[in-house]
Amino acid sequence: MLMSIGFITAINILQMKKSILLLYIGLALMTATNGQTIGKQKNDVGHGLKVSANKRYLADAITNEPVFLLATTAWNINALKYAEIDTLIKSISANGFNSIMFALDFSPQADEPNVYGEKAYVGPDKTDLNPAYFSYCDYIVKKCTLNGIYPMIYTMWSGKTTGVMNNYTSDQLFTLGKSIGLRYKGYRNVILVAGGESSPPYIDTMRVNAMGRGLKEGSGGNNLVSVHPCSPHSNSEYYANSPWLDFYMVQGKSNISGVIYDFTKLIDKDVKQSNTKPTMLAEHRYETGTAEDPVIQRRNLYLSVFAGGFGFAYGHNALWQMTPHTAQPWMLKSWAAGVPNWKQALDTKAQQQLKYINNLLSALPYLQRQPDQSLLLSAKKDSIQGKVAIMRDGTIGKNDASYIIAYLSSAQPVVIKTDVIKSQNLNAWWFDPRTGNFEIITEKFKNTGSYQPDLKTGEADWVLVIADAAKNYQRYFKTVNH
Repeated sequence: MLMSIGFITAINILQMKKSILLLYIGLALMTATNGQTIGKQKNDVGHGLKVSANKRYLADAITNEPVFLLATTAWNINALKYAEIDTLIKSISANGFNSIMFALDFSPQADEPNVYGEKAYVGPDKTDLNPAYFSYCDYIVKKCTLNGIYPMIYTMWSGKTTGVMNNYTSDQLFTLGKSIGLRYKGYRNVILVAGGESSPPYIDTMRVNAMGRGLKEGSGGNNLVSVHPCSPHSNSEYYANSPWLDFYMVQGKSNISGVIYDFTKLIDKDVKQSNTKPTMLAEHRYETGTAEDPVIQRRNLYLSVFAGGFGFAYGHNALWQMTPHTAQPWMLKSWAAGVPNWKQALDTKAQQQLKYINNLLSALPYLQRQPDQSLLLSAKKDSIQGKVAIMRDGTIGKNDASYIIAYLSSAQPVVIKTDVIKSQNLNAWWFDPRTGNFEIITEKFKNTGSYQPDLKTGEADWVLVIADAAKNYQRYFKTVNH
């Protein structure tokens, strides 16, 4: 008996030591900034998402770890058979995307069946969920969950041309929304979207609010809910005070060779809203073919994030159409796929490179990151090729930052105000958005209040990282091997 007690006591002591060791390891991975883990934990998408305490970003609903949402656009996923869905989801996951946006009954923007001939909504007034169709949709959701993806389900489409949401009354939309929310409340990684291009003048806000309320009530608050606006607008212009709306979405435009910056202005406006919510660029310029310069998409991504966005949605014409399934003349005239089949567009250079932004964001204190263009002392440019966008941590207007990051849309001379970092000594690096790697510029140099690195030549865009030398952030830098 005494031997048994001693044996049990020994086991308990070992377990206590193991617990202490695990606690020590956990604390060692924590930073000194608000107890926030930096780039060390992989979240389980099954936990779901929530809005961060500062209302600017998204976080894992269980661990509170920040989550950057990198989505790909597959509006017409309904055109794919099960094996093709597997191919699509595995590919986007392998390229570092953790979200996919798709619409129910698309093909395109109307009341169309999926590849197996099933429509989402049936019954006398089309407010009943079709079990066969939603079994198909469940398959997509389950595959996403297994591959670490947050599916964004668009319940309907309003749109500028052939949307069908206006065919329903507000009461009917509420009923549908509640049914969909109830169906997916058990999948907390699902994000529910109360309509595509669902903003005035193409639909009245009463209908959209009804759908949004239904989704939120049906899901019991387990799922984030938003709505996709028409271009060039943010949904905050119409739904900022809607209780069901969890985050803002922007659809923007830009002239590839010109100066239009609708999306950065819209995101900046969202960030400064009195009713603050996280915001993201949910639709922008689509890629086409396989030979486009990936800098076009990189600039969209980095400029939107450096303006204050919590996430970004990439799009390719072949992938949102599922070419050749939606090869309709009006569609192809405006959005050429550039390839005969969507599978040929799964691995463009842009898709390979966009994920690297996580190397940058996860290496630095995440939740305090915010835009601060006052730190740019060199000439400001408005063109998409010349813009410099700056973020920092700490409090705007105070000298309490520990780092500054500046995105340069092109290689150019730049002068950054550094006295917002109190430290006397700074480190500086270049971050390469093509590779995800950091390159040291200089270490432990004196903080004179401003900093101008040597001119970077060669490839187009770069990120300049300046940080308090005492923070030793470089221990979190990841090296990507190719």
